Amino acid sequence: MNNDSLIDEVRNNGLVLVARYDNDVEAICKALKERESASGRMVVDRAPQRLRPKSHGEGTQAQNVSIT
Repeated sequence: MNNDSLIDEVRNNGLVLVARYDNDVEAICKALKERESASGRMVVDRAPQRLRPKSHGEGTQAQNVSIT
């Protein structure tokens, strides 16, 4: 398997980050959040949304679909 320089760079950056914060996940997350806030970029929140359960009878009938 060939080494990918981009993947190597991302992994090395992760190792540097982990070493800087002594493997403290909370400190890493806090630092990343601060960096995110200071960047001035728009951050998109993709918070999970709860799915609605199907009501009785919903989605049980077959639909007629024609493929042309």
